[in-house]
Amino acid sequence: MAKIVEFRGCDHLVVAEVTKDDATGYTVGAITSLAPVAEIAKTTENSSETHFYDNVGAIVIKAEGSDEVTLTVPALNLDQLAKVTGKSLDPQTGAYVDDEGVEKSYAIGYRIKLTDGSFRYVWRLKGVFSNVPDEDSTTESNNIDTNNQSVVFTGNKTVYDFQAGSIKGHAKAIVIDERDGLADVSKFFDQVVTPDNLASLAKATTTAISLSSSSEEIVKDNTATITATTTPSGQHVVWSTSNSAVATVAGGVITAVAVGTAVITATSGNYSASCTVTVTAGA
Repeated sequence: MAKIVEFRGCDHLVVAEVTKDDATGYTVGAITSLAPVAEIAKTTENSSETHFYDNVGAIVIKAEGSDEVTLTVPALNLDQLAKVTGKSLDPQTGAYVDDEGVEKSYAIGYRIKLTDGSFRYVWRLKGVFSNVPDEDSTTESNNIDTNNQSVVFTGNKTVYDFQAGSIKGHAKAIVIDERDGLADVSKFFDQVVTPDNLASLAKATTTAISLSSSSEEIVKDNTATITATTTPSGQHVVWSTSNSAVATVAGGVITAVAVGTAVITATSGNYSASCTVTVTAGA
């Protein structure tokens, strides 16, 4: 019998503004903490309808709508309040200005704790904070009653159509269960996790890596391509340069920026291989 667990906790509520979501790409801004969180409740709009043929229910048409995530948080700081309401914050005085505001889209991330002590990690990729939180306060008395706030985040699928390996289409959320043991969640909140970068969380099983070239000479403003081979094949590879002012690298494509020398490194798990790049001025 499978181990039975229930939800028993939540934390690490963070947000990042969605700065671009269209047919050409999906990008976000800096990740910041929103507020400590007391409760996270998600509901999803669902509908279905049975179609009958020859007096028999033949097919069921299903539709999935938006997610509504209710976040129960303490009294928000004014900068936090401005973020969730789209209102203005005066940079000189820190004053919250209840003006017309500008609606912005955000990605939100958080963890759900399970009764066995493990966590479920979540990034919801695009949505809006769809309410101005109520503020209730009563005069102090001998009781211990206080009030918190509820913020509603309404999430939908991205406009961008992700095409990452076997993952294809518009996406609402990325959810990883720590119990599966397949993902490295230690840096889950260092980036907004999407289908495009999800592979970077896969636990590496690499036992070796090599490059197609150990040295390259490239004329300034030109490019050269080197390939990385991993054992087993197909492991995730991270590329880096020792001097981006001389040469940059993306997916093995090296761009010569300025005359000089840089070391290009490909890393997979605990293994790495390097190529020394010399950039010349040319003729």
